[in-house]
Amino acid sequence: MELNQERIEAAIVAEVADRIIGEDELFSRVRSAVETRIDKLFKDSADAQIRAAIDKAITDGFEREYTRVNSWGEREGAPTTIRKELEKVIGDYWNQNVDSNGKPSSYAKLTRAEWVMARMVADDFEGQMKQHVVNVGGALKDQLRLSLHGTINELVSGVFKVNSAGDREIKKQGSNRTGSAIIDPPAAPGA
Repeated sequence: MELNQERIEAAIVAEVADRIIGEDELFSRVRSAVETRIDKLFKDSADAQIRAAIDKAITDGFEREYTRVNSWGEREGAPTTIRKELEKVIGDYWNQNVDSNGKPSSYAKLTRAEWVMARMVADDFEGQMKQHVVNVGGALKDQLRLSLHGTINELVSGVFKVNSAGDREIKKQGSNRTGSAIIDPPAAPGA
């Protein structure tokens, strides 16, 4: 006996359809789920189309030519676009002469772009210099501590004529420094 897959699928679909239509509660749940799914698909599709239309309208608006008019409605100047006008405003902003505080000034010879770059470089330089000063100060502190330690060792060894564990450690390290400020007199026999 040969099984016909299409007939089996059709029978299953017919059985499910009969049950769905026969049971009101199941029918209303299926209808609600289908409507929700359709609404979501419509919303997603509509939102994407609306977004694309808005983007196109904005782009077209920036590229559409217009001519300036004066207060009487008479045309002034050559046709232009919003994009060209924005580029001009931005260029004028960066090319405007400013004083040392970044405020517009007709006497200054520094543009805003140069002023901003100088500030950025100065801030970076200041930060690096602070770090360099801290590093130099740390190295100086370490060297001063080492030098003072050696001087104190020599002074203490000169005052106290005792061969201490620290003195023996210095000799082990190969240093000829005993820390003595004067030549030790030889010890008397039997003393």
